[in-house]
Amino acid sequence: MDTWTRIERGGFYPKAVQRALRRALGTAEPLATLCQVDTGFDRGSVFRHLTVASLTDRAIVQLHVDEMDGGSATIATAVHRVGDIAGYSTMEVYTDPENASGLSEMTIALDLKGARRLELEPARCDDPNCMADHGLTGTSFPDDMTFRISAAADGQDALDEAMVFVDHLAALMGTRSE
Repeated sequence: MDTWTRIERGGFYPKAVQRALRRALGTAEPLATLCQVDTGFDRGSVFRHLTVASLTDRAIVQLHVDEMDGGSATIATAVHRVGDIAGYSTMEVYTDPENASGLSEMTIALDLKGARRLELEPARCDDPNCMADHGLTGTSFPDDMTFRISAAADGQDALDEAMVFVDHLAALMGTRSE
């Protein structure tokens, strides 16, 4: 499915989203696009969010759309050169790993050299009777853009698009030729 049809099918202010994406892309056409609609809850209200990532041969465009009170929406746009992508990671879930088939879910995380996620937990020692406070230990992860796509929740076509997105990303980063 092409980018514009995917945005239209998402049904989340598609005209405004398409206009913002076309403005950010200029004359470039997307090689691959990921779209993800999420729902959030805040003080008894329900809000929708849309994240779009479009990859061209020179840039990655990220749009984040927030539904606001009163029916309005905000669209935040970030454009990064492909050369600014520090890396990406994927996690694939297979229902039949023995035969490398049945891909049912994929998580894609892009490191755009901006945000980091920090996971902290209490530090512990080996003494099971120790009651001392040993502080915290943690791990820092790049966390600029993350998509989790599931065939069950998003549809097989969305999962197929995620694989195409990763293929294009790998080619642009020089780890795979097309």
